[in-house]
Amino acid sequence: MNPAHFPPRLAPGDSVALIAPGGVVDAERVADAVALLESRGLRVLRHRDLTARHRYLAGDDATRRAELGWALSAPEVRAVFLARGGYGSQRILDAVTPGHLGAPRAVVGFSDNTALLDHLRLRAGWCVVHGPHPRAEPAGEFDAVLGCLGLFGEPARTVLRDLELLNPGPWEARTAEVGGGCLSLLAASQGTPYAFRAAGRIVFTEDVAEPAYRLDRLLHQVRTAGALDGAAALVFGRPAAFLPPDHGAEERTALDQLLREFAAGCPFPVLAGAPCGHCTPNLPLPFGPRALLDPARGTLAFLEDAVR
Repeated sequence: MNPAHFPPRLAPGDSVALIAPGGVVDAERVADAVALLESRGLRVLRHRDLTARHRYLAGDDATRRAELGWALSAPEVRAVFLARGGYGSQRILDAVTPGHLGAPRAVVGFSDNTALLDHLRLRAGWCVVHGPHPRAEPAGEFDAVLGCLGLFGEPARTVLRDLELLNPGPWEARTAEVGGGCLSLLAASQGTPYAFRAAGRIVFTEDVAEPAYRLDRLLHQVRTAGALDGAAALVFGRPAAFLPPDHGAEERTALDQLLREFAAGCPFPVLAGAPCGHCTPNLPLPFGPRALLDPARGTLAFLEDAVR
């Protein structure tokens, strides 16, 4: 894993890129994102019409690849905000070529963007941020991301509390960087040149609208593929968000049993309940800065800023 290269902090008047590397983005979402970022004093740059459509993608691969390459290399771009997830980021990871990247800049997204975030951190060394896409609602949620990037003064550091330890044991507190993201994407990366590897890191993972049996399959694939070998710890998101919206008590019980059984077989502490990913709030998790995980207290606190 490359040493972390931290992006510069944001300041009012900075130019930021809004891009769509994955699923289709509607005009209302684009307008909402632009209005929010501009209202915070940022200048929003776009490489193309973000509402373009190619089947279920926000444009064909060549279009999205060119846009991504521009956002990661253009000298005027100080940060990159991903408009939405969906599907498609994995298809254009070959646009991330270390020799063709510009200076590090913050890159923020989640869900399908997990593929891009982990690739930038593991292969290019950039510090990136797992966090919400820019939208005005829920009110104030995206300001946590901008605060993390130092737009409002001293960079804010995320602290997660009330995490539930799923495999009690004599676990000591540990310091490591965080990485991971959407479980479906971590599993889909296995067997590819972009395979996620957890060695030495605190792994965060979550998902949305997946039945318990499919989550079981994804966890089994990630573990047996060796993706979690050498992990310092594993932190799940909020379990209720993993399941389909219409899930009942039986499905929730099945998921709880699954997570605890999975945790029991792990040689590191496993906790759950992080308010990050497909839930509200969706707090920012930088990938790169060191964080302190205290399993006994159920806390995860970042020790370093996400920007310099």
